[in-house]
Amino acid sequence: MSSQPQNELELKLIKAFEDASARADFYIELQKSQIYAIQGNGPETVTKEKTLSQGETVQLLNIEGNGKIYIPIFSSITRMQEFIQEEVHYLSMNAKELFQLTKGADLLLNPGSEFGKEFSSGEIESILNGAVFNAPESYVVEKDTNVMIGQPTTPPVELLNGLRTLFATLSQVECAYNAQVYNPKTDEKPHTLIAIRFNGGGDELIAAAGRVTESVSIPDPPVDYVQLDGNSGLESYFEKECMPFYQK
Repeated sequence: MSSQPQNELELKLIKAFEDASARADFYIELQKSQIYAIQGNGPETVTKEKTLSQGETVQLLNIEGNGKIYIPIFSSITRMQEFIQEEVHYLSMNAKELFQLTKGADLLLNPGSEFGKEFSSGEIESILNGAVFNAPESYVVEKDTNVMIGQPTTPPVELLNGLRTLFATLSQVECAYNAQVYNPKTDEKPHTLIAIRFNGGGDELIAAAGRVTESVSIPDPPVDYVQLDGNSGLESYFEKECMPFYQK
């Protein structure tokens, strides 16, 4: 079988693996792509596509992996043929429609393939409601607020790698730091803080950073962003106690 990408979705999936800042493009392409799923009613006499009638229900094949149950889905006929050689009935649907049909289940795209990805039910929900593209709110430290700040035990490696790539393309970003912050008045537990020194273009910057944030795994969510503009109250900590994870 072919190890080459079969369509634009597979190309963008590869780019998303290599560059976290490209993951938003993958989600956009995914939503308009055709996805394939195998019926779970047993082998058929021929391999052919099935069209669902309105109100019709269908049983899809389930597989087990890593102690979880998944519905396998495929980005192309080629990936499906790599997974199963016997003759089966399969469905071809727009990805968002398939996600609605399987809502609440965990899906596994192209199992066993280098073009694979797991979709948790929570991630699928964020794709359906658009939250995967939402930018986080910027973080403002109010005067006389006592917050605890320090370095995370588990750094958000995927996030930092994605932000490094993004910031390298934005001329206004000078440097950026990572920390963990806890405000006893508002927070249940410590969460991730990204502090950025930049000049202008704040809305564009935070929106772009938000797209990276929503496309990666975060050990200590949510992620807040703060501008180091001399008025945040955090400049001394970051400049004296931390090394920037990005510096132009």
